[in-house]
Amino acid sequence: MMERRQNPRVGVRLRCHVTRPGGKFRQPIGLTQNMSRGGILISWDLSQAFKLPRPGDLLDLEIELPANHSFGRKCLYCQATAVRVAAQENGGPLVAFQIHQMRFRDSSGGPLAAIQSQEELSRLLM
Repeated sequence: MMERRQNPRVGVRLRCHVTRPGGKFRQPIGLTQNMSRGGILISWDLSQAFKLPRPGDLLDLEIELPANHSFGRKCLYCQATAVRVAAQENGGPLVAFQIHQMRFRDSSGGPLAAIQSQEELSRLLM
């Protein structure tokens, strides 16, 4: 199979939440498996009430970042499109997203500066 990724992936397991664009209700959906500047792979938790997306669905994702005393509780906000849904070995779904927009926010949801490079994302996650 031909490799289509344009950016290196970072294996990281962080809690993820989702809302529909313009929606107000934020719901936990699972854990990231890996991510890059251009995409995220999420292990989707079917026990949550939010339905599984279909390829082409546009969603707003919020990924909880590890606490850091320098800048407080933050999340990584991503506007992304579901591109693939596949089954994991344990039977649960994996959902791959293409990222269109990415920026840091306070956990309360206030916007922060956009991520400018893969190096910034890698430094934050390590």
